[in-house]
Amino acid sequence: IVVVISLLNNIGGRQHHVLSERYDANDNNSAAETELLQALYDLPLPTTQKELVDLNDELAGLEPKFILQWAHHTLLAGNHNYLRSRETNGWNSHPLVQVTSFGPTGLVILDQLSKYNLLDTVPVITMDTLHLFKESYVFYDTVQSHYNSTLHLTTTKPVHIAHPPELDGDSVFKGFIFSKVEFQDVYSPTLWKTDPRYYTKVTKIDPLQQKLEEWQTIMWITGRRRSQGGEREKLDVLEFDSFPPDEDNRRVRSQEDDNDNPFHSSKGRWKLNPLVYWSYDQVWNYIKANEVPYNLLYDLGFTSIGDEMTTTLPKKSHVGDAIYERSGRFVDLNRTECGLHSHLQKIKALKKHHEEAGEEWTVPELTCEKCIDLNEDTFLETVENNNLRDDSLLLLEFYSPFCGSCQEFAPVLNRLADYQIPNIVVARFDITEQNIPKYNNQELFQVESTPTLYLVGHSPSFYAEVYSGKHEFDAILQWLTKKRNSR
Repeated sequence: IVVVISLLNNIGGRQHHVLSERYDANDNNSAAETELLQALYDLPLPTTQKELVDLNDELAGLEPKFILQWAHHTLLAGNHNYLRSRETNGWNSHPLVQVTSFGPTGLVILDQLSKYNLLDTVPVITMDTLHLFKESYVFYDTVQSHYNSTLHLTTTKPVHIAHPPELDGDSVFKGFIFSKVEFQDVYSPTLWKTDPRYYTKVTKIDPLQQKLEEWQTIMWITGRRRSQGGEREKLDVLEFDSFPPDEDNRRVRSQEDDNDNPFHSSKGRWKLNPLVYWSYDQVWNYIKANEVPYNLLYDLGFTSIGDEMTTTLPKKSHVGDAIYERSGRFVDLNRTECGLHSHLQKIKALKKHHEEAGEEWTVPELTCEKCIDLNEDTFLETVENNNLRDDSLLLLEFYSPFCGSCQEFAPVLNRLADYQIPNIVVARFDITEQNIPKYNNQELFQVESTPTLYLVGHSPSFYAEVYSGKHEFDAILQWLTKKRNSR
């Protein structure tokens, strides 16, 4: 067989894929399948951007079963270095894994891996955020029972990351979290809402990356599809996910690393999207036809399932749109605030970059002429009301001048201060490089995102109440007026 790699002909105005032409999906000729697979097995992983484009052109015309078998052969069955490493180092190396939340597409991939006897050597990772539906936890047992001993399922748990003051913003990994109560105690019950990026980092990104690093994974299989819309509309079958320049757990490069290869395993990992060209209907037709078990929540009308507090039924207004399938995900997330943990990490990295480059580090100026600017020395004096009348209330903002949401809110705070609401004083505290002082040895002011507003008063006794409404002038003014009158 003469294998012609990535030779594309234009026939009838469309691209024609050489390898996929050799096989007719409606033809049950096993010899044709064998011939196609043998040709596929001669296709190596790309080492240049052009090779990646050409390989994606070939894979785009193939059924998922062939794509999965190609990946399995390339990284496992036909990888002699891997086989020798297994003999020497044991079975803790997994170059190819599937990562899934057991959505419909992931279930099709799981079934295909099982059907073509690949599942025994391709472990499956799912991420337990500790905030899933109870039906999702029940389904863990269902899917494990269905695929019996061939499914090697690993469930990750959220990571416990601490930020001790003495480390000046650096984080410390303290282990994993195994219960929702413990998670809320370590972070907060509302981290998912106040800092969704950091919530995703500690519940999904970091646990997954640790496991992939531990297993020396080269490629992971995902269930993403173009028909899901949004950023997924331009996905290819195969993509390379480069490590960020400052990623702590990236692989340590050795002198033998091929630095000329942009896709070397020390620089990132491959992502394989075997069902990238399938539609939602194709996925469910396969599930029904092959009696693949699925989460019973789908029978209630859900089209995409994640955490219980951020998943709802798809929005009817998006029926027929590409985003309809995932329109019920990530609801009620606050996008008008900067998450504290992720924000401070970005600031620290940015400051370090400027220092290393010998560039001046400048702080954006958010002017508020009628605000009292507090620091660690003056904070408690003001909060304890030493400089205010007994009947005054203190509107206190915790902010960072680098936070985009704080910059957008600055005119609102200025307007509130200029409005001079009777008996209400406006103050602010920059949390960028300062710790919030304790009040009576208690961490009274809990700040998970910026800007955060507190109303502080002393009548009849001391109290501090956090504002949870919209960061708009009229809404805040109404809240302040109501609180002042009630006191």
